[in-house]
Amino acid sequence: MAPKKENPTVSSINTLNDHIKSGNFSRIYLLTGTEGYFISQYKASLIEALTTPGDTMNYNVFKGEKVRAEDIASAISTMPFFSDHRTVLVEGTGLLAKASDTLLDVINSVPESTRLIFVETEVDSRTKIYKAIASAGTIARFETPDPSTLNVWVKRILSSEGAQVDDEAVYSLINAVGQDMNRLSNEAAKLRAYTIDRKRITREDVNIICESEAENKVFAMLDAISVHDSRKALLLYSDLEMLKVPPMQTLALIRKRYLQLAQIKMMQKDKEDNAAIAKMTGVHPFYLKDYLSQVKNFELDQLIKSAEMCADADLDIKAGRTTDKNALETLILHLSLSSDKS
Repeated sequence: MAPKKENPTVSSINTLNDHIKSGNFSRIYLLTGTEGYFISQYKASLIEALTTPGDTMNYNVFKGEKVRAEDIASAISTMPFFSDHRTVLVEGTGLLAKASDTLLDVINSVPESTRLIFVETEVDSRTKIYKAIASAGTIARFETPDPSTLNVWVKRILSSEGAQVDDEAVYSLINAVGQDMNRLSNEAAKLRAYTIDRKRITREDVNIICESEAENKVFAMLDAISVHDSRKALLLYSDLEMLKVPPMQTLALIRKRYLQLAQIKMMQKDKEDNAAIAKMTGVHPFYLKDYLSQVKNFELDQLIKSAEMCADADLDIKAGRTTDKNALETLILHLSLSSDKS
């Protein structure tokens, strides 16, 4: 078995923290990866450490695809004005993806009086430019941590605010908002504000405060499926991917929703009241009206069949017959085609 690939985020954080604390900076930095939270955080930390507020003479910023390598070459070659160094930020230009001899020359000739910071979400580690940066400076790659690491991180945030929280509550939070660290940080702050008069944060607090964007997307997806709008349903699935919700979690949410709707349909046939329906299905009474509205778009046998299709997709993925992404996209298309009322 191949060894598990380590997430580079921790080593990148440690390296940058050491540089900022010691004041021993590299001439070149590249901040890259899928986790925008850390990229933004350490971009700000480096700029704060390397620049003086209001000193526009020694701080250049280049952003966007119109930036040329020649612009950067001119900036790094300009001597700092009454300062030890000049800081140059190059963000989102796409220049690192181009085979530019000029940019390669820039990287190989950054003077001691310049601190050059590149910020790019995606870079190719096989290019000469990437290797030149790795040789002359520091590459910090930030990838989204796994749920267990996020669990520790969320606990640390809440602990610093004097709160205590257990694994069940934290994983409920992650399931509710996805693995995007900016959203997790914002929701953690909302949780602490809600529980400011006590120390312990519970799963019930999470359920009350944290809006489940993933579940909202799935709810809208089923609405689209019910009117055969596969395009909108697939766009909503793309939104879930952007939220970094794992495909298997999305599949579980879709199946859960179909089963809840089927249960509501059966209880309605048995003339059960809304209070009993909310209690049996686990749907908060505040949201039940949305479920009652949506269930009108489906027949019972259709809901049961759709839940079975979700279970079949789950089996296909676990058996290795297809990828989770392909399984979800195919399932959404099939559900859209089979959503006619009987």
